[in-house]
Amino acid sequence: MLWVCPFNLIFGEIIKHLAMLKEDVFTEDIPAVEEAAAPATLSDYETERNKPMPNRIHGAIQSQIGFLLKSVYGDKYQFISELALDTTPGSTPDICIFPKKKLDVKNTPAKETEAPLTTIEIISPSQTFNELMHKAWDLYFPMGVKSAWIVVPEVKAIHIIMPGGDNLYFASGKLKDPATGIEVPVERVFEDLL
Repeated sequence: MLWVCPFNLIFGEIIKHLAMLKEDVFTEDIPAVEEAAAPATLSDYETERNKPMPNRIHGAIQSQIGFLLKSVYGDKYQFISELALDTTPGSTPDICIFPKKKLDVKNTPAKETEAPLTTIEIISPSQTFNELMHKAWDLYFPMGVKSAWIVVPEVKAIHIIMPGGDNLYFASGKLKDPATGIEVPVERVFEDLL
């Protein structure tokens, strides 16, 4: 008597069934695809933070700025990344600078109501300088922010926008923020870029 493994019988039936499905799928008419692409939808990240998804360059610059600031000014200031501010519409600067203080883990709101001294925004490829400048004027300065940095990776420069309308530009040497007294060597911010 010949004994046949049930697994082989089952496997054989599966293969036959898949072959039949394959024939059915390709014999039916495929509906025409619309020529116009569907409008792009924002990801949850973009919707929640009111800004585009960061890329590797953005992340490298953000961590470099945080490192440079913390290593020199960590005893005086806190450098908070990706903090949701209580603005309308909502906003999440790449880095916020606050006076140093202990944080209460039991009573911290989901959105920060205290204005940072400084906001730092790094331009992503899909953003414009004007967008970030208006974000500073329309959202950050009305809540009490004293200076707003706009970092432009393509030209390796940093603009500082002030509430009074002053616009400072740094492409080399030391960036000097009049609101906080913070100084940063611009070349160090961009040292990992070609």
